[in-house]
Amino acid sequence: MEIKKNEIAYGEPVGVVTAQSIGERSTQMVLRTFHSAGITSEVVSAGLPRLIEILDARKKPKHPTMTITFDRKMASDYESVKEVKTKIEEVKVSSLLGGFEENLKAGTMVLDMDKEAMTMHSITVRKVMEIISHRFPDVELSNEGSSISVRCRKRKEIKAVRTIFVNIRAEMISGVEGIEKAVVNADGDLFYISTSGSNLKGVLEVGGVTQENIYTNDMFEILNAFGVEAARAAILNEMMQVFAIEDTKMNVKHAMLIADAMTYAGTIRSIGRHGLAGDKESVFARAAYEETIKHFVNAAFFSETDRLRGVAENIIIGRQITVGTGRVKLMIKNKDLEKIKAED
Repeated sequence: MEIKKNEIAYGEPVGVVTAQSIGERSTQMVLRTFHSAGITSEVVSAGLPRLIEILDARKKPKHPTMTITFDRKMASDYESVKEVKTKIEEVKVSSLLGGFEENLKAGTMVLDMDKEAMTMHSITVRKVMEIISHRFPDVELSNEGSSISVRCRKRKEIKAVRTIFVNIRAEMISGVEGIEKAVVNADGDLFYISTSGSNLKGVLEVGGVTQENIYTNDMFEILNAFGVEAARAAILNEMMQVFAIEDTKMNVKHAMLIADAMTYAGTIRSIGRHGLAGDKESVFARAAYEETIKHFVNAAFFSETDRLRGVAENIIIGRQITVGTGRVKLMIKNKDLEKIKAED
């Protein structure tokens, strides 16, 4: 019974049905997302804009996030989870400052370190000075208490001095690059980490983090780290998550078809004119989507032939489309046809 329920009829236009299924729901997202008073940026990024990010195969999501879980023994120990959080959270010189003063003409800068921030991240003034002196050999450092004095040797080049000072304040002291913030959350008596920012390969190098217990909403990071099958699963998961947040139900098979179409070539490709729609064999199908004149001019210039095998191109010229009953061809023997004519 279950097998029969999952079967589809021969010639069923699954692509068209999938497009209609997602299109109808995304229309409702437009109405609910952009016409809600006092809506927050998190909800907006999770609704239609997030769905567009997925289908357009954006290289970087607007709000990259990661979720890091642990085995039950470690997840129940808050201090162990907090230690991992401290290791992965990106800490820059600017986030440790209480204030700073710079004199570009004299080529000097004084960094007033925030003692509370340094204690929270387990960082010392000595460690900050070691990293700055190692990565910026053109500066001389000295300190008095919690203040660090920086003197640039290129004092005559004000632009170079300014660039060095800005780079010093933006220099990373500890953590994983790209993880702007990490927070320890609780799920019952178990703890896990949520991050703002994503760096899958970097976080996997931190002790206590395994690939089975880490997830990012950046599909291309998953593709580069785990391969195309994992990327396909991520696309499917992200799409269904968008619909779940919007409290909209959709058959998972439609999302699976989209995920398959975006990844069948071994990488992640967008649905639009720079991806699947732009790579169609049919000239009419490409022209029907966007940039109509360009496709017709190129087709004429390169003498392209359209064999009219798809749905869009047959609709354009008024032919019966090859799906549903239009896919069934009836054959009859000549002698039987003659009998039928004689009876008529």
